[in-house]
Amino acid sequence: MTQRMTSQRIKILHYLKNVHTHPTAEMIFQEVKKDLPAITLATVYRNLHLLAEQGTISQMEVNKEYRYDANTCYHQHGICDECGKIVDFHQEELSQHLLDNIKTEEFKPECVSITFTGLCKKCSEVNKK
Repeated sequence: MTQRMTSQRIKILHYLKNVHTHPTAEMIFQEVKKDLPAITLATVYRNLHLLAEQGTISQMEVNKEYRYDANTCYHQHGICDECGKIVDFHQEELSQHLLDNIKTEEFKPECVSITFTGLCKKCSEVNKK
């Protein structure tokens, strides 16, 4: 069942499409309520859940909290094991290679989600000392 795009959902999606920081629901709420002062945190959570369920946005768990991204295809995420920072890798050829070479007759993949874990540059430098 397709849900109609409410003004709240449109604002949330617009915000996510224009940031590249993988914000939490609380961060999104703080920004969206500047334009929609009557919006509640529960409304933001409900809309994020729906958008993620529809595949319109991606939701990833980092340090026991969800982070959100409106860019759902053809890029990869690196998540720092120390500080939880999320870094985007824009290597479309990597995603395309996986899609082109998957061996299955049971399923036709259209998108791939790749997450790397490790250390960000800052945490890596701190751990060297």
